[in-house]
Amino acid sequence: MQKEIFFTPEEMQIIRVCITNAPCPYDKGDGAKEIKVLQEKVGPPISREGEGEILVECDLERYQ
Repeated sequence: MQKEIFFTPEEMQIIRVCITNAPCPYDKGDGAKEIKVLQEKVGPPISREGEGEILVECDLERYQ
């Protein structure tokens, strides 16, 4: 018996990002085909619009 599982949009975004970015032991061989099919099912990650991280400049000259 197969059980249906439902995810919120936020949970699906986490799944998309993880499948796209995380290294996986299935990246080679037959597993690569399965990962590709799974990526096609969930789709690409949805990019966010907005301000990114603040770049902090540090002077490290005194540590040389």
